[in-house]
Amino acid sequence: MISTGITRRYAEALISIGAEQDCYEMFESELTKINNILDENIELRNVLYGSVYPIKERKGILKEIIKQLDVSKNVENFLSLLIDKKRIEFLPHILKRYREILDQIVGRVRAKVIIARNMPEELVSKLKESLERHSGKEVLLEIQRDPTIIGGVITKLGNVVFDGSIRTQLEKVKKSIVRGEKG
Repeated sequence: MISTGITRRYAEALISIGAEQDCYEMFESELTKINNILDENIELRNVLYGSVYPIKERKGILKEIIKQLDVSKNVENFLSLLIDKKRIEFLPHILKRYREILDQIVGRVRAKVIIARNMPEELVSKLKESLERHSGKEVLLEIQRDPTIIGGVITKLGNVVFDGSIRTQLEKVKKSIVRGEKG
């Protein structure tokens, strides 16, 4: 069970350091690089997250990774602290919370767009502009392909979902027909 209090405290601590030095965007980028490497390498993740290897060895492995990625000393210290406190496995959740706080600070929002097939760049730009007008904030789009929606677009902006998928429209028609047969 992941404590949201823990992830929030760590994220807020790193954000405050980033704000003091005006480099919280850089910290987010560095944390993302490390998180992506851990996502892609199960063995590395198991070594760093597990307790089989002593803390000193895990920190040494982390230091080598950080050296190759040219990560700042602050983020290196932060990750080292997570290993010391046996909280490194919370990194994906800390990063998520860090992004949420950062987005609030800089006045932006993230949107997930689910499409069946590739969307022309012109339409992506128009969708982004529309979401920015709707939210009044800069929008960062994450586009995800899902052929099961058949066609159309599902957009998640914060807690609001705009479902214009053909799959959903077909389900509505089906329910309408079923209700009509029972009536």
